[in-house]
Amino acid sequence: MKFRKINHIVLLVVLTTGLISCKEGNSVYDPDYEPSRPNPVVTNITPVDGYLAGVDSVIVTGENFATDPDSVTINFGGSAGVVKSATKTQLVVRPGTIWGDDLNVRVSVRGAEFFSDSYLYDLIQPFGLYPGVASSNNPNTPVAVDAQNNVYAIINTNGIIRYTRISPDGTVTTDNTRYQGELDDDDNPYPSDSTMRFNSYSALAVGPNGDLFLAQQSLRAVFVKTFGNDLQEDVWAASTTNALKIRDMVFDNNGFLWVVGVDSDQIHRFNVTNRAESKTNFAGAFSSVAFYAANNELYVGGEIQGGQKVWKFTIDGGGNLTQGGLYFDYSQHYGGSISDMILASNGELIITTGREIDDVSKPSMVRVYPDGRHEAFYEGMLKPGITSITWRDDEFAVVTVRGDDENSINFLNMYDRTRAGIFGF
Repeated sequence: MKFRKINHIVLLVVLTTGLISCKEGNSVYDPDYEPSRPNPVVTNITPVDGYLAGVDSVIVTGENFATDPDSVTINFGGSAGVVKSATKTQLVVRPGTIWGDDLNVRVSVRGAEFFSDSYLYDLIQPFGLYPGVASSNNPNTPVAVDAQNNVYAIINTNGIIRYTRISPDGTVTTDNTRYQGELDDDDNPYPSDSTMRFNSYSALAVGPNGDLFLAQQSLRAVFVKTFGNDLQEDVWAASTTNALKIRDMVFDNNGFLWVVGVDSDQIHRFNVTNRAESKTNFAGAFSSVAFYAANNELYVGGEIQGGQKVWKFTIDGGGNLTQGGLYFDYSQHYGGSISDMILASNGELIITTGREIDDVSKPSMVRVYPDGRHEAFYEGMLKPGITSITWRDDEFAVVTVRGDDENSINFLNMYDRTRAGIFGF
């Protein structure tokens, strides 16, 4: 027995008398009705080992699809996918937002009588709390990573502030340098040489010997800290530009530390060996700097020439910046501002925006391709308020989230992408 659907929402009840009652539409019994299309068949989904839930695209191959994407629906374990393009044998689909193993994938095509048979497929969680931490572990710094994929930050847990190292398996180790204002059991302050200079920092990187290099956004100095020595940070170097307030820094593979900030209209370079400073005049209020070893390039982001922009410089054989140029005009396409940047090995530039929870004018992150294309990164799957980003030497990046409801450290699964290179250690 078959029925012709006159409109989209039809509830049919076949009575023993052979009559049909229906709601929310007009349907009639038609014993001669035949579907206009054969049922769809799914034969394969690539990548074959699964993909990230809710982001980018997978390719579904099979039979009896439609060429109009609006005529095809697909479901991943109860979560609808988005059909981006369609032929009779192939669909390009953004997966559903539910993750798990062996999710039932079914395709329907307008005019076909039934869904496809179930095809089992894995979807992977793209984003979540980093192993070993909880939402109560609030980062007071950006995150940094060392050669062993250990992640570092200063973390505030219920008022206790500590330098923290998180191993790849989630093991948490703390340094016992005390925070500003901490008292001992007799209500006395701890000695200054075992107390942090500041309870929070605006920049953090791992440098030579695995030491932590830090900057505080109101100062021109770079500090250094050996994790585990339980001692206060030392001053590593200070810019001779008194007005500089450091916002970010990055090591290159040429033996230099590049520093940017506000109120100096310069890009600062420190020789790691002798700590000598040199400067390149460039007007702007900079929030981020990133290095791309493949082309020996430096990317600087922030307020430049009246808008949020990314400028690209080439580093010559002597370690000096050549004439730079506009790489990406962020303000032309997105609201808000540039918070942090990092590069993938394929040249993709990943930008975090620190998007406020209520600010829907900008995505949490943006991806800029080498050919100039750009898009919101993992749109709909990220928390708002992503500020800093670093990247282990595998598929996992690490980001901090700061907002009204949550300050946390999270993983970001980059799947088949790898970082361009992080140097200094």
